[in-house]
Amino acid sequence: MPVTLEFVSALPDPAAFEALMQEYYTIMTSKLTDVGGPQLSAANLAQDTMCHMEDLLPPHGRTLLAHDETGRLIGSGVIRKVRPDAAELKRMFVHPEAQGLGLGRKLFEMRIDAAREMGCTTLYADTVKGIRAMLSMYERLWFDYIPRYPENGNPPELDPYLVYLERRLS
Repeated sequence: MPVTLEFVSALPDPAAFEALMQEYYTIMTSKLTDVGGPQLSAANLAQDTMCHMEDLLPPHGRTLLAHDETGRLIGSGVIRKVRPDAAELKRMFVHPEAQGLGLGRKLFEMRIDAAREMGCTTLYADTVKGIRAMLSMYERLWFDYIPRYPENGNPPELDPYLVYLERRLS
């Protein structure tokens, strides 16, 4: 499946991105409840992402979109700068039909390179405990497990259900 990956300065199709975020959050909130976490609204979380896009687009962040050969949005990953020297990797999602093609790794690698270009020397991330595929990717890309980092935007009540990660960039 041919895929186009592009960092954008504005969302070309906000409705498609919000729908992708709702699909992402539907999966993530289910995984959160699977590990004993609270039930959260995927629709509200997707809407919150849309309300804070200024943090995920230049100059504060970066949004990477993946489209299939028909132009349909099939994946995303964002960077949110949390300090002049540090950023978070957020909202990494590959539509299930596009999984297994190496797209997730490409979304990771391109965002790491972009973070370096943004002047970051540290990258942070968080994810729900027990998501082995995601955690394996972080481990393969030299992320270390750490306690919650101060700039994390999740409510502290979610700490028992999340894993926090850090990678120092050279």
